[in-house]
Amino acid sequence: AAPRAPSADGLDWEGMYLAVTPAGSHTPAAAASAPAPAGALSAEALAEGVAVATAAAAAIAPSVAPRRAEGDKREEHRPQAAPVKEESIRVDAVKLDALLEVAGESVQAANQAAVLLERLLQFKFEGQAATLMATLAETLERASRYSTELQRATLATRMQPVGRLFQKFPRLVRELAKDLGKDVELTIEGAETEVDRVVVDSLYDPLVHMLRNALDHGVESPEERIAAGKSTKSYISLKAWQEANSVMIVLQDDGKGMDPMKLRKKALEKGLISEAAQLSSDDCFQLVFLPGFSTKDVASSVSGRGVGMDVVKTAVEKNRGAIHIDSALGFGTKFAIRLPIELSIVPTMLVSTSGAALALPMAVVQRVVELPEVFLEVGGAPVLKDQGRPLPVRSLAAALGYESCREKVGIVVAAPQPYILAVEAVDGTADLVIKPMTAISVEGITGTARSAEGELVLVVGLSFLMDGCRGNVRMAA
Repeated sequence: AAPRAPSADGLDWEGMYLAVTPAGSHTPAAAASAPAPAGALSAEALAEGVAVATAAAAAIAPSVAPRRAEGDKREEHRPQAAPVKEESIRVDAVKLDALLEVAGESVQAANQAAVLLERLLQFKFEGQAATLMATLAETLERASRYSTELQRATLATRMQPVGRLFQKFPRLVRELAKDLGKDVELTIEGAETEVDRVVVDSLYDPLVHMLRNALDHGVESPEERIAAGKSTKSYISLKAWQEANSVMIVLQDDGKGMDPMKLRKKALEKGLISEAAQLSSDDCFQLVFLPGFSTKDVASSVSGRGVGMDVVKTAVEKNRGAIHIDSALGFGTKFAIRLPIELSIVPTMLVSTSGAALALPMAVVQRVVELPEVFLEVGGAPVLKDQGRPLPVRSLAAALGYESCREKVGIVVAAPQPYILAVEAVDGTADLVIKPMTAISVEGITGTARSAEGELVLVVGLSFLMDGCRGNVRMAA
């Protein structure tokens, strides 16, 4: 047979069709008396090819359909796949907050019922009354267990990894470092650490502020680092981990550090402290948290942007946390933030002093010691040796402005600068539902709670204790 001319697109469509159809089912059209030029195809030939292909498809379809029906009749009745189940739902955060508050109150009610039952069991019951009391004790124990499980399950719905917060920072650091002409590398560890959703949301702005400060004030330019004998690349690390009932978030740089004398001088110039104020290096570092403090005369668009570090401290303390600065001149600065894992239920130690019932967060309590009648004195301040180290003794009543009383018990506080907190008595421990104080502000007090006996308890602030029972106002005076 004479070779067929290819179509306009260079393909032999008729040849390919013949290759897939049974022999004799198609007769090739007679060659035209005047063949068209190579690479050309008339409209009539194209129409004929389409008609042939359509007819062949119509002829094949009836023969294929019976074979499919005979081969597997089940295909026509194959059930459709079930829709994929939704594994998560959207819940308004306000509803979660309300659920958590109810769960916390149920735990509190169960604890109070347990205390009342314990008092009832001091009486003697006989016969049917004894049986009823045993059943009541068992029922209350079960109710307490279930309310605790409800609280844990509710808390779990609010927990989120801090990585959701950290993932936004590498790009921020890259862009700011480029703008400042600095070579900075950010390392992140512990992004899987979980903390309350409210904390994650409220920490973004403070951490951005601290990162900007580290890039602008902390790390030096490549030229300054070479002059100081350092590598041109500077490093900033952001770490998070769980420690007891707290979450630790540490931001550290290897920059030039802070000069305590320079900080003190700036605070004096701005009238934030008096000339007679006796401040240690650690106290000088804490000056940066005073409202209105800044080491720059003109607000920068990179770091403070006219906002001081007092805003950072306020945001941390709003979540019942504490922030501390440690710095070494020429080696860098470290900001350590301690936050409670759970915001609503806080493990506390119940104490009393000057007739007031108070609660201290267990996150800072190391142990309880007995106080002597007479103390050693260093620089006119009482000191007590604990495990071989002399620690200053501070009165909780005096720190809160209460009347003096006979303080017999000391609590070793795990602060950056450890000390012993003197109280009148320790009344035990309890998990309390904390209600923030919104109407009034009392220095050192972060909220209120109800004890298992129903008594109103004032909760001492974690930040106040971490700062050695000295607020900003006291330090500045």
